[in-house]
Amino acid sequence: RALLEVAASNISRFISSDNHNLRYLGVTGLAQIVQVNASYAAEHQMVVVDCLEDPDESLKRKTLDLLFRMTNPQNVVVVVDKMTFYLRTSVDSHLRRELVQRITSLAERFAPDNEWYVN
Repeated sequence: RALLEVAASNISRFISSDNHNLRYLGVTGLAQIVQVNASYAAEHQMVVVDCLEDPDESLKRKTLDLLFRMTNPQNVVVVVDKMTFYLRTSVDSHLRRELVQRITSLAERFAPDNEWYVN
């Protein structure tokens, strides 16, 4: 348990790096930790969200995937807002289709109330 906490903390340093390759490595590593227990990644959510500003499309896709895996009832609104923004701005039909599926899944699983779900 403590090992996963230390690993997530160290991996977050990669995500915070200015080096694109280290950021990609960090997102990939944190995605592996999330598969074991998503709570270890929760405190690093804002650092992960910053990766969406990277110009590299592969890092953005990897980051959106990680955010999907990290979603819980407490952060669903923020994550869905980020995904909706990329849905509106993306021209990639495959990414758009994937985002619609993920947004729908998250809304069904974690909607804070019916009004939010419908909107």
